Amino acid sequence: MNIFNQFKLCIEQRKSLIPASLLLIFSTSAMSVYAEMDEQLSKSGQWRDPATGLIWMRCSIGQSWTGSTCKGDPLEFKNWEDAQDYLDQMNKNGGFEGKNNWRVPKIKELITIRKCSTGWRKIGQIQLPEQERRQYGQDHELEMKKLPYGQKVPKRCTDDSTSPTLDTHIFPNTPSNGKYWSSSLSPWKPIGYKYKAWHVDFKTGFFARTINYTDDGSFSRAVRNSR
Repeated sequence: MNIFNQFKLCIEQRKSLIPASLLLIFSTSAMSVYAEMDEQLSKSGQWRDPATGLIWMRCSIGQSWTGSTCKGDPLEFKNWEDAQDYLDQMNKNGGFEGKNNWRVPKIKELITIRKCSTGWRKIGQIQLPEQERRQYGQDHELEMKKLPYGQKVPKRCTDDSTSPTLDTHIFPNTPSNGKYWSSSLSPWKPIGYKYKAWHVDFKTGFFARTINYTDDGSFSRAVRNSR
């Protein structure tokens, strides 16, 4: 539970003992403090999504935060595990802005930062299994924990939407034609491959499954829980 929610719970439990005028002052003060926290996050290269509470890196992995924008080119990863390994190493070495719980987002998280300038084109049905990631020696193995859920979400943006299909004020210098890994796997495995992973193509906002090991590579954006 974050600080603001703790404050709200505390006030809710005690509101019968607090005059209405003071409740208004306390609530306004709490919102002000939370807004200040968000501003500090933004200046440090992070963004808290008010809808989900998740905190995102404003730069793609491989770019550097200058204090106002993202500099350099993102790193390309041939699979999502390489991206997570990169973040694991970063977390061990102090993390980013003092936080060491950065990870590759799940597909249901990654699709929430899409933004279409001219609206959505198609409604799709997404059903994904949850997963557990376990490490055996030097090899990373995935134990699929099939807990399917159905969620109707927009499949992609309209053809004339501006690329990249996200808020570039929040995520500056995002490649206009970049595919981004998620850590969500498809239960369907093609012959000769371990599995497929979901990705989002921010050129169109389209999300789909792709073979997890590719020659051209895809980018990644890190996320963390607020605690």
